[in-house]
Order: sequence, then structure tokens, then C-alpha cells
Amino acid sequence: MKLIRTLLALTLWLAGFPAQAEPAAPEQPPLKMGFYLPAIRDANIVDLKVSLGVWTEEVGRPYGVKIYTSTYNDMRSIRRAIDQGELNFINAPGMELAEIFKPDELRQGYARRHAGIDEGVAIIVAANSGIQHFVDLRGKRVERINNDHLSEYFLETQCLKTSGQDCQHFLVLKESSRDIQSVYDVFFGRTDAALVSLATLRTARELNPQVGDRIKVILDWKAKALIFGMMTRYTDPNYRSLILKSINEAIKTPRARQILELFKTDYLEPIDASDLEPYRTMLAEYNLLRKKNRGRK
Repeated sequence: MKLIRTLLALTLWLAGFPAQAEPAAPEQPPLKMGFYLPAIRDANIVDLKVSLGVWTEEVGRPYGVKIYTSTYNDMRSIRRAIDQGELNFINAPGMELAEIFKPDELRQGYARRHAGIDEGVAIIVAANSGIQHFVDLRGKRVERINNDHLSEYFLETQCLKTSGQDCQHFLVLKESSRDIQSVYDVFFGRTDAALVSLATLRTARELNPQVGDRIKVILDWKAKALIFGMMTRYTDPNYRSLILKSINEAIKTPRARQILELFKTDYLEPIDASDLEPYRTMLAEYNLLRKKNRGRK
């Protein structure tokens, strides 16, 4: 009887405490993606924003992650947004990322790739021009796309290596808003040479086989990709893994195919910060050449 009374008393004592509910699953912090607008040249911005809004719902829904997107016209604004905690995922060209962020500030992400080709840029000339090397471009009309830092650094590095001069003294520079136009400017003789992406050159050759016959490459430069989406060191490692997994799954959906087509991209490939090293190497070479050139004056 004593044992029964003891158990009954213990039961009544425990009944005085409210039952504890099962702990709710922790809410994931939102993914705040920033897109660098100058790199989105061919997509319709209105269509892109609408499609992104729908797709981001699909990316985050299975994992309980809300995704917000925003666009920026300059990298300094993206840098400030990162520092103020307003962004944790950046979509931008490799050179712009290498300029603004130190190697230890960026982490995993993905690269936008085109199937069946290397990623990079190339200097093209007419096949019958007689131009064989960069030095042969002295005083020639050379076209590049505007507002693209890789194009600027690549050409300036070549000019400094070849002549000790910057490009405004070595070349006659022209700019265009789309490098497919630059390909055809070389094709029709409106310019002597152009710096274009390897993907654009492949597209031009597919659209017009004569481009392959009448245009040649005299110099190229390759990297893992030209455009990257990356997270920063401020993002928890487990969260980074979750986001990459969710993107990897969502990219298989029909909506994702629409997004890739808007970005003129065939597929996404996982990358990490080391894949920006070719850009950092070029930037370091350019700065060294600039310093040496100033020393000669």
C-alpha cells in the first residue's frame, strides 16, 4: 500500500506541470540572393524577375527556406549589402568578384556553364587579315563589350606586356553592348579584331557556318566559368550545404530550364572559392605590369 500511495502522489505531482510540446523545427534563415545587373545582357529583365520569383519558391519550399532576390548596378553596392547582412548569395562575373572580395571571404556556389565548350574569352580577327599575334594589333581597331572588367583587364594586360603602354595608346578601342555584335563586326570588316566570349563565338559559328571559315582566334584565356553564384564566409557551413542541395534539386525542374534559358546557360556546376584563382592571377599580373610601367616614366 505504501508503494501505491507513493506512486499516486508522484503521479499527482507530475500532473501539476503542463505537458511540454515537441520542439518546433528551427526556421532556416532566408537566402538573400543579389544579381549584378550589368552581367545580364541578353535576358529580358522583367521576364527574368518574374521567373526568378516563381523559381525561388520551388528552390526553398522543400527545405523551409525563404528566398529573396534583388538586383544591383554596381559591385560596391553588393559589397555593402554583404557587410550589412542584406545578402548571403552573390551572382556576378568572376573578375568583379575577385576585385571586391578577398579569397577567404567567398565559399561554395555554382558556375554557369555551356555544354561542350571551354569557358573563357578570345581575341578574334578575320582569317585573311594577316594578323597572327597580339603585337600585330598595334594601331588596329579592337572591339570589346562595355562594362565588363574581365575584358578590360585582359586587354590592358596584353597591351602592357606587349608594348609597355596602356591600350588607349596601343589600340584603337571600340565598345559594344553585346559581343555577338562584335563577332559580326569582325566578320563584315567593321573592326579589325574583337574580344568575345568563347560561348558567343561558338553560337555565332552555329548560326552562320561561314563565321568558322572567315574568323580565327589569335589568343584566348580560359577559366572554370565567366559567371558565378557564391556564398560568403558569413554563411554557416551547414546552411551552405543545404542551399547547394536545394539548388541542385530545383535545377532539375521545368521552371529551372526556363531560368537557364533566360541566362543563356546550359547547366550549373558546383564550385568553390579556388575557382576564382585565374581571375586573381590576371589581376595581380595587371597590377604588377602597371607598377613596372609607371617606374619607366
